[in-house]
Amino acid sequence: MAARLSGPPFESLPVDLRPPDELAGYAVQRCAHALLGQAGFGRQVGWKIGCTTPAMQEYLGIPGPSAGGMFQAHTWRGQHHFQATRARRLGAECEIAVRLAVDLPPRSTPYSQADAAHSVAASMAAIEVVEDRYVDYAKLDTPTLIADDFFHHSCVLGPEVEGFDPGQLGSTSATMFANGEPVGSGLGYDIMGDPLAALTWLANSCALWGTPLLAGDIVLLGSVVVTHWVDDNAEITAVNDQLGEVRASFAPASRPAIP
Repeated sequence: MAARLSGPPFESLPVDLRPPDELAGYAVQRCAHALLGQAGFGRQVGWKIGCTTPAMQEYLGIPGPSAGGMFQAHTWRGQHHFQATRARRLGAECEIAVRLAVDLPPRSTPYSQADAAHSVAASMAAIEVVEDRYVDYAKLDTPTLIADDFFHHSCVLGPEVEGFDPGQLGSTSATMFANGEPVGSGLGYDIMGDPLAALTWLANSCALWGTPLLAGDIVLLGSVVVTHWVDDNAEITAVNDQLGEVRASFAPASRPAIP
């Protein structure tokens, strides 16, 4: 947590302190969320799901989905301007997001995709901003990345579209632009075959972890494009053909003035 909040890029945990599996990684994550809240991140407002498309799984070398928390102080609507830090890269991802209408508590039978669909109050386009805060993330194990919220930095949410049939999220298409040039596009169906499959996975997983989904939670279901790392001034726009658009701008880290 010290490295994430104010320290240099994180290298690795000592071997004897690494969470041995993903379930342990989520247990560490739950403890970290309490510390982040105390450090000024505010309450948790939802979840991001990473590695939900073949492209992202191949890019990161991780075969299945992983989740991280999202926080009030780092969630914006419509558009936001980001200032990079000199030690860490920021990247943008083109997301499909939903807001939940009901709690999804633990229960004796798993949630189905129909249950997930009925839980959605609104859908929206979104940009997730991810942060490479590591010396070499390719050398880190998945449970450690999970413990650190799986690269999440912040997000910008587009206008909420109420009344949109969640069963049609898979048929949406989206393109992400950097300074007006397309840098990737994809379909909702790229997300685990159906974005509702990702939401179902998260609902059942959160029940297992002891952190059930709650009414009002925002869930980023996955990026339909590979991460676009932002190394200079950039204007990022994510355009979804049925859910609208959302914007984020980035400026490089300021350099110390020369005496």
